[in-house]
Amino acid sequence: MASFPPNRATTLKAAFRACDVGPLVGADIERYYVDLSEVRNTEAIESVNTQLEFLEPAEFCSILFTGHRGCGKSTELRKIQKRWEVKYKVIYIEADAEIDILDAEYTDLYLVILKKVADELNKLNLKFDAQLLHNFETWFKEITQETEQTVERSVSISASGEAGGQIPFISKLLGKIQAQIKGADKQKQIIRQLLQKDIGRLQADINLLLGDAFVKLRQKYPEYEKGFLIIFDNLDRVPPNVANHLFFDYSEQLQSLHCTIVLTAPISVVYSEKNLSNAFDTPNIVPMVNIYKLERQRCDLEYNDVGIKAVASLIEQRVDIDAVFESRQDLLELVKASGGHVRQLMRITAKAFLTAATRKHNQVTTDDVTYAIKQEQFNFERSIPTELYSELAQVCLTKDVPKDEIGRLMLFSLWVFEYNGKTRWNYINPTVRQSNAFQEALQFIRANP
Repeated sequence: MASFPPNRATTLKAAFRACDVGPLVGADIERYYVDLSEVRNTEAIESVNTQLEFLEPAEFCSILFTGHRGCGKSTELRKIQKRWEVKYKVIYIEADAEIDILDAEYTDLYLVILKKVADELNKLNLKFDAQLLHNFETWFKEITQETEQTVERSVSISASGEAGGQIPFISKLLGKIQAQIKGADKQKQIIRQLLQKDIGRLQADINLLLGDAFVKLRQKYPEYEKGFLIIFDNLDRVPPNVANHLFFDYSEQLQSLHCTIVLTAPISVVYSEKNLSNAFDTPNIVPMVNIYKLERQRCDLEYNDVGIKAVASLIEQRVDIDAVFESRQDLLELVKASGGHVRQLMRITAKAFLTAATRKHNQVTTDDVTYAIKQEQFNFERSIPTELYSELAQVCLTKDVPKDEIGRLMLFSLWVFEYNGKTRWNYINPTVRQSNAFQEALQFIRANP
């Protein structure tokens, strides 16, 4: 992740760096965070905090946090992490760094969570109950056919150095199995089949260890009265088939661990005929920032000035607009092209800064903005099948996606956004909407209602 400039950017280079698409972390949250809850028209973010507040010590739950990829969930989760570090020992996990998100199973999540808790106990100079740990390690070694020798050989010198040479055996064992699951398909399938043969034992042993960790944590660190809070971010990046498998077929297993977990999920799962609220409590959805005035009978919507201003403030918080733009109107064009999607805004704005610098301009011009937006448009044009433009045109007219695989693909691929509040509706990504193929499909439907 790029390091942000220390002050608001006044040069194209600094402005480009300031528009890094990564989530805000640490001190950058305080410097650059903009509260968009009012213009998102949602209470989803604060609802997560309220659920965590309502939990008593030794009460656990699984909270689903969803929304489009890049809508700002990770930054909001970092805010939640910071808020609850006084009562929970928070463990923040980025799924794509730990598991194969293109082929993830719930058992993969189990192993990651247990390893992270074991690592955290080690950092806090705490240890699992010796008998519980021995029972788990013995059983786990038997089913995975690992030994102390095979595990020790797999631990790299660098990993040992990072932990001061004191990595607990359980961390080494789980780390090796994780690496195998992320690796060769054949080995992955063998391990998963072995674990799922005795899933009841796996769940029971992990919960015994989590319960022991909770007790040990509160005894030595009473300030963490509510125990561990696991934030499992970036699970919204799993493809629709994997999401369907995790959040529907194995929803019960995801909610069976004795710790509090916040799980991110792709927004496409909310649009399943299986009804996600039957598997989880009502999901907490982070929608797009609403920059439009909704008129259901129109495809080309007018803009909502309050929403436009709020989205523009994301850039204004990082960049001196007068210093790097020839006109404030150019910034507003970028905002409109974002559709209220935070990452898309950052990406096309950064592209505008890069384009201006490449063309030896001192400031961003209207042509630079147009070029940046067009490049985003072309990226989508390369990925959208021609036959789906008529479906997208229908969404523009109806303000709703079809409740099928095509609709879920539209949401997952960011061709269509969700807006909600008092009403829920969908609308086309602005860069998709301006493509010739989309406009032709829309014109055809209007001529042949």
